[in-house]
This record gives sequence, structure tokens and C-alpha cells, in this order.
Amino acid sequence: MSVFDNNENVARYESWFKKHHAVFQSETGLLRSMLPAGVGFEVGIGTGLFARELGIRMGNDPSKAMLRVAQSRNLITYWCEGNNLPFHDGYFDFVLMVTTICFLNDVAGTLKECLRVIRPGGSIVVGFVDKESIIGKAYLAVRAKSLFYKDAEFYSAREVRSFLKEAGFIVKKVRQTLFGDLSGITEVQQHSKGSKEGGFVAVLADR
Repeated sequence: MSVFDNNENVARYESWFKKHHAVFQSETGLLRSMLPAGVGFEVGIGTGLFARELGIRMGNDPSKAMLRVAQSRNLITYWCEGNNLPFHDGYFDFVLMVTTICFLNDVAGTLKECLRVIRPGGSIVVGFVDKESIIGKAYLAVRAKSLFYKDAEFYSAREVRSFLKEAGFIVKKVRQTLFGDLSGITEVQQHSKGSKEGGFVAVLADR
């Protein structure tokens, strides 16, 4: 049973983003700058916080508890794993994944499935906590005791780029935000090119 199948834990997840509003807005600002136009789908939509903020109407998740919250936000949801999406080839213009890759049991299979459902010329945007950043190293230090991250596998930007290339994508952009210690971020931050300095990284890759 996943930690995200528990209604109380889902409420804790939601409250974290309310408490760290500047962090959430910094992340969504970065993602918004990289998302292409068209019909999108979020793999690992969770409670729909990011999808709603970014104007994405559909997504999947293996957690029924999280999907119930997403449905309350008028989002179209699918209860399934990311490596088995119920859509025909080339259905979407883009796919978004936000802090999902660290929880995947099948990274390669999920990215290949994303490639399949994205139209030729479409894109994927993968947002994640960079393990080489200050924030990433802090998470790694307490992962064993963390409610949400004890089973997570954090990756570097280099590793995520490699995963995308192996799946058949062409990496186009890498951007970062959340500079410094997480507890010190009380205002919305801008984003910049590259990785390692920022705790949250987004990679844009084309099909």
C-alpha cells in the first residue's frame, strides 16, 4: 500500500503546499514557462494541484485517494500506472510529469509510454527535485525518516536527461528554480538555465 493511498496523508500533502506557497508558485512558474500549447496530460496528477494551476485537464494516478481530490477540482482522471495509459498513439500534444519520476517503479517503461501517446513533434516536461542541489541533498539526508520520500529515488538532471534520451526523446531545455535552503524560500523565485544550483529542475524534450 502506498503512502498516498491514505486520506490523512493526502491531506498532509495538500497542507504542505499551502504552507510553502512560494515554493509552489516558483515551481509552477518554471513549468508554465516550458509547457507548449495544445492538449496535455499529467502523468502522476495526484490531487491535481499542478494540473489545475497549469490549465491541464486530464491525468492519471495509481492512488484513488489522491484522484478523489483531483476529481473534486473538476479534472478528468484515470486510475492506472504511467506505463499503461488508455490512449491511442499520438493522442496528446504534450505530457507533464511533476515530482513523479522519483516514485516510478518503471521509469523506462513510463517514459516510453509517454513517447507513444505524444504526437510526432510533441513534447514532454519532467519536473523533479535534483539530488545534486542543496534541497535534494537535504531530502536525501532525511529520506529514511520521511513520510513521503522514504521510498523515493531521487535523480540528477544528468540522469533524467539520459532517461529521456534512452526512451527516444530529444532534450531541448533544462531550467531550474528554488535556490538555497527550502526553509528560507518565502518569496516566489525566478528561474534560470541549467541545473545543480536550483532544487527544482524541469527538462523539456521533444518527440
